[in-house]
Amino acid sequence: MIRTLLAIGLIVFTQGRTTGSPAAFEVASVKRAAGGGPPGDIPRNMDGSPGSFAMRNVPLRYALEWAYDLKDYEISGPDWINQEERYDIIAKASGPATNDQMRPMLQTLLLERLKMKVHRETRVLPVYILSAGKGPAKVKPVDPGGDATLGGGGPKAFFHNQPISRFTFMLTRRMDRPVLDKTGLTGIYDFTVDLSGLGFNGQPPQDPNAGPSIFTAVQDDLNLRLEAQRAPIDILVIDQANKIPIEN
Repeated sequence: MIRTLLAIGLIVFTQGRTTGSPAAFEVASVKRAAGGGPPGDIPRNMDGSPGSFAMRNVPLRYALEWAYDLKDYEISGPDWINQEERYDIIAKASGPATNDQMRPMLQTLLLERLKMKVHRETRVLPVYILSAGKGPAKVKPVDPGGDATLGGGGPKAFFHNQPISRFTFMLTRRMDRPVLDKTGLTGIYDFTVDLSGLGFNGQPPQDPNAGPSIFTAVQDDLNLRLEAQRAPIDILVIDQANKIPIEN
């Protein structure tokens, strides 16, 4: 009965899947980790071998973001999924598989091992909208394939070989609400923007004279607009999840 319910859940929540049985890893281990900081600010598969998956010392939210291909603000659940509990997740598919093919496998694994129950709903949330300004944006299109880097010189931050989504991701992490990309810029770009007036975790910088507000910097440096609005967001809601995974 439990496995049947899990299979139904995967049909509902796995993007693009229509089969009657959930995809699954051939072997997998989910264990509580000892603690410490996560490996970077973007959830990722740390194993580059086709068909292999590894996340170490990560909160459950990171694993969910990767499994369902969601941003952090698109997940709602108990507070402990953010930082309190951390996990080591090591798994291998039955053969070579891409990350996109392994996402539903990780969904199956988390649902089973943590006895998770989830559902989808749409919520209208406060957001910032990044949109086109008057005239062309001050970004330079570049050929994809080069190393993507983020550097700084003085108050300016230089985004090299980056999509606009990398900028909105950074803003979302540092501002008080999600930032949605509505610019229509779908390529890879080089661009520079003054971030000296941008605080952290929704708070302004300690020095009130640090630099222009991020709203002014976006307009002056990128010829884009950043505005506060409300927008409907599709949310994955975690109704239930055990902190301790069942035995591997």
